[in-house]
Amino acid sequence: MENGWSLKKLHTLIVTSDAYGRSARHSDLDALRKADPNGTLLAAFPVRRLNAEEMRDAMLAVSGELNPALGGPPVFPEINLEAALQPRYVMSGVAPAYQPSPRPEDRHRRTLYSFRMRGLPDPMLEVFNRPNADLSCERRDSTTVTPQVFSLLNGVQSNQRALALARRLEKETAEPTQRIARAYELVLGRQATDAETTRALTHIAKLTAMHREQPVQPVALPKSVCRSMVGEMTGEVHEWDEPLDIFADGFVPDLQPWDVGPETRALADFCLVLFNSNSFLYLE
Repeated sequence: MENGWSLKKLHTLIVTSDAYGRSARHSDLDALRKADPNGTLLAAFPVRRLNAEEMRDAMLAVSGELNPALGGPPVFPEINLEAALQPRYVMSGVAPAYQPSPRPEDRHRRTLYSFRMRGLPDPMLEVFNRPNADLSCERRDSTTVTPQVFSLLNGVQSNQRALALARRLEKETAEPTQRIARAYELVLGRQATDAETTRALTHIAKLTAMHREQPVQPVALPKSVCRSMVGEMTGEVHEWDEPLDIFADGFVPDLQPWDVGPETRALADFCLVLFNSNSFLYLE
């Protein structure tokens, strides 16, 4: 009221306050829990997990791929290919298959600019409680379920970001110890301890030997997808091939495992471990 009902000034007051800038770490957490069991006094920051969109954007930022451009039309990031190519029906007809934007600089925009289809949510974002587009959402759920583990460890998006981060580390640093130190700085925002560095070097060495014995075979992108539909009146099955024009011409893929050597793939596996750590996934 004192500032003419200005929400901008209210937001400025909040984000520049001491309470807003406090860490989740406190000198005496036991005493704090007794004095303020419900956390209403905000003596420490309440730890929270990154939202689905924040998680994707953070991985892109760390890997050096994020395009921070503002505004413009929506873009189509890559999603799980099995989900993207599944049949979708709109008004008793078959909707075209989901195809990502052809250029990485478009696919790697902030999630805010991603086109949303009600009938085809991004599986990675959905499993981390991105609200359904059908309903208004006043407050998000924050669940912890097993599919989240599989999404982060086995998902194409997280593995591609880890591979891109590994390539970034190789470009910015010259030797393994420096790469580990830089990875901790980028992903976790802190220095690696001597024990963490030693374990990381041992882990990467084992993975490098494994990747040398298990070369990766290239996987071609599909140029079409087979569709089938049962006639409503006749019951006959109709099949046809739907061309995927984006993959057929002009699509620029992200860095793939078969594009790099075993050393880079091993470093990417280490980066993936950091992406799965609570220190990355939770705000303190």
